[in-house]
Parts: sequence; C-alpha cells; structure tokens
Amino acid sequence: MVTDFEERLRQIREAKSRESAEQQRQSEEQSLERHLELENRFDRREQIEKAIEQYGDKFMEVVPAFARSKSFFEGMYKIEVSNDEVFVGDQGKVTKLFSRVTFLIDTQSPDGRIVVRCKKTVRNRDLESTMCRIERSPEALDEFRQFAEQQFFDFASSFFSGRASASTH
Repeated sequence: MVTDFEERLRQIREAKSRESAEQQRQSEEQSLERHLELENRFDRREQIEKAIEQYGDKFMEVVPAFARSKSFFEGMYKIEVSNDEVFVGDQGKVTKLFSRVTFLIDTQSPDGRIVVRCKKTVRNRDLESTMCRIERSPEALDEFRQFAEQQFFDFASSFFSGRASASTH
C-alpha cells in the first residue's frame, strides 16, 4: 500500500531525475558543439597555413636566401618568411638588415572568424600591416588566398625595389 506521501516523493524523485538527465543531455550537446567548432577552426587554420606555405615556397624559390619558420607569438600561430642580409660598407662597417613577411593567425575571435594579420619588414623598415578576417565559407578561403598572394607581391615589390640602394650602403 502506497501512501500519498510516498507517491509524492516518487514523483519528485522522478522529476528531478528527468531534469538531471535533460541537463546532462544539454551539457553533452554543448560539449559536442564546442568540440566541432574547435575542429572546424583547426581545419581552417591548416588550410590557411598551407596557402601561406605555398606562396612562401614559391617566393623562396625566387629568393633562396629566405627561410620559413613557424612558432607562436602572443597566443597566435605565426608563420614567417625571413632573411638577414649582411652588408660591408666601404670603410669595413658591417650592417645587418632584416626582412620578413609574417602572418599571425588568430583562431580565438569571439565571432568565430579567423583573423590573419600580416606584418612586413624590408631591410629593417616596417611596412604597412594588413589584416584579413576569414569566414567559414569556401569562398572565404579563396579570398584569403588572394590576400596572402597580394601580401607576398607587396613584400616582393618593396624588397626588390630597395635591393639596389641597400647594396650601395
């Protein structure tokens, strides 16, 4: 014989059990969404990295003195193509000039986009920095490739135009 009190306790326990199961299900869904978002950002970063490496490799075929490096800088993934040039002046003074094109990839944008900053330095002179925000669409990756290509063109234009004047120092 079940009393009203016992029936009420059973109902409360079952309600709490259903509520707990629903909270668990929601938590698992959120965890899965975060995991999928992280995977998507990682895949997109890899695609961006490959595009930068392709243009960097082509640039280094033309100017083999440059080298590519990868590291982290201020929480962002960094890909850099750089070169140190050493010049000896007429009076024996040694001058070291640093040139680089650096891509900083930030995957932590709150809006879900990946932000890529490009910094260029030609013979110790910083050029204008640029930035590209990459959406999740395939078209955005094509736009990024165009952006990366243009950054290498801009860098090469400055680097090669300053070459004659740098060697006379």
